This record gives sequence, structure tokens and C-alpha cells, in this order.
Amino acid sequence: MAKKPEAHIVIDGCIQEGKKVYVKGVEYTPPSAELAAQLVAAGTIAPIRSATAQAVMRTAAPAPTPATPATPTADDLLQQQDE
Repeated sequence: MAKKPEAHIVIDGCIQEGKKVYVKGVEYTPPSAELAAQLVAAGTIAPIRSATAQAVMRTAAPAPTPATPATPTADDLLQQQDE
């Protein structure tokens, strides 16, 4: 029985499997060890514990959302009318 490949991170480009698309910075587990080896050799994915994958995950992390809403809410409009 073949060993299941470990999780990887997409580090360049994207990978499509059916309707699912894996983009840069997203975790991807190849269906076979052979495919994993080919994608690693091509520079498309890297093992999740590698320094390259860690760097991509840090840069792909979403920016924190601002504490105040960008558009006024109904309460804000009411407060503005009272002032």
C-alpha cells in the first residue's frame, strides 16, 4: 500500500483538481506521492514544514480588518443627525 503524501503549500501558480482550485499560499495534499514529487521538483508546491512554505504562508496571510467600519451604519447616521 502506498504511503499517503503529506500536506504541502502551493508556492507558485495554482493547481486545479476538478472544480477545486488551489492558489498560492493554500494547503494542498496531492493524491499520490509521485505527483507530489513532480510538483515539488517543478517548484509548484513545497512541504508544509519547509522554510519556503512557511515564508509563503506568512506573506499570504490576510491583513487584519480595521476596527471601525468603512461605511457608516444606521446608528452612526442617527448620531450624526443629533449632533
